[in-house]
Amino acid sequence: MPHVIIRGNNGRRHEVDFEKAEITVEVFANNQNVELVIEALDKDRPWQKKRIALVNLPRSEFDKAMANLARKGSSTIKAVE
Repeated sequence: MPHVIIRGNNGRRHEVDFEKAEITVEVFANNQNVELVIEALDKDRPWQKKRIALVNLPRSEFDKAMANLARKGSSTIKAVE
């Protein structure tokens, strides 16, 4: 079940629970940042209430995490078009 949980500077927890909704995931990258946009395809919700998560990461940290994952070799990353 896809979900995103973050904890803000004030210590409060913020959660986006996509439940069993169909989702889309888009990835945008440049030399400085990698951005993930995850959105539930809720046709019955108004656009102001859409469930969405936007994650913006420094490219260097993303690259480091992916290299560590590849080194472990225990997980598989599959790109689907």
